[in-house]
Amino acid sequence: MPLTNFLPGLPGAHVLALGTVTDMVLHATFNAQFPPYFAISAAATLFLTYSTFSLAGLSSFESFTDALATNSVNARAAKEVAGMGVVALASLLNLFWAGPMTTKVMLDRKELEMNRKFSILHGDSSLLNLWVVGAVVTNCFWVGLWLGSK
Repeated sequence: MPLTNFLPGLPGAHVLALGTVTDMVLHATFNAQFPPYFAISAAATLFLTYSTFSLAGLSSFESFTDALATNSVNARAAKEVAGMGVVALASLLNLFWAGPMTTKVMLDRKELEMNRKFSILHGDSSLLNLWVVGAVVTNCFWVGLWLGSK
């Protein structure tokens, strides 16, 4: 059913209808959209990790590990930095492994086994993205609470 049935005044909405776009066009669109998205996601999480590290007043990797090992005032901040660091690694994993592998399998799939592999890789990539979004939202709340207490 074309999208124009739901949005009659939207010009070009029929292009978005399922089945009207060829696989080749769909693959080209995905290849154009997802690599920049993954790169922006990785850059943002790396920036947030660095910003959280700086806001927490951690001056070096040694002060970071000390704060994690002890129950000091900076322990919560160090845990937040560690969490953002793990999420930044997940973003990089999505950028350099899950995204490219999913695209490769999407282009190669012609049989049921490849469809299964694509589904698994696509699920991994989506889960990594969901994890990143959740961690970024949590980090924003932490930074807001931290700045509010100063």
